[in-house]
Amino acid sequence: MYIYLVRHAIAVEHGTPGYKDSDRPLTEEGIERMQKAARGLAHFIDPPDLIVSSPYLRAKQTAEILAVALQSRDGITEWPMLTPASAPTGVFANLNENSSTTNSVMLVGHEPHISRLTALLLGTKSDAIRFKKGAVCALECPAHLVPGCAELQWFLTPKQLRRLA
Repeated sequence: MYIYLVRHAIAVEHGTPGYKDSDRPLTEEGIERMQKAARGLAHFIDPPDLIVSSPYLRAKQTAEILAVALQSRDGITEWPMLTPASAPTGVFANLNENSSTTNSVMLVGHEPHISRLTALLLGTKSDAIRFKKGAVCALECPAHLVPGCAELQWFLTPKQLRRLA
């Protein structure tokens, strides 16, 4: 199974008056940059079988941009265990549950959760990888996930993805 891990694009700053953390949308700059990065990504990956997002608005908007660029035919699924404060291990059960029907899944989430999840899958220190907003990495994993089971295929910054567009 391939797992693509994505950090949401640039959003309204944390603590901005009038926005709860879960309701912070992407900025115009974030939308434009992510659209271009997603077009770059679409040059070298097929649409994933499943696109999963944190229920937070900025992650859902990022997932929608990716779904359009990748021409995904299926909708976006939300998993509460992709929120920033969730334990990364909570994602394993859902991934294992879907492994028999999916060859590839894209997870759209937040820092530090997405880095911790990546490190857990790779079996490395939790601070070994840091995602910039809009960064994507690809892991190859066996059908049944356990900590340390993944192999890093690639990691691209948003700037690299935009250049591919």
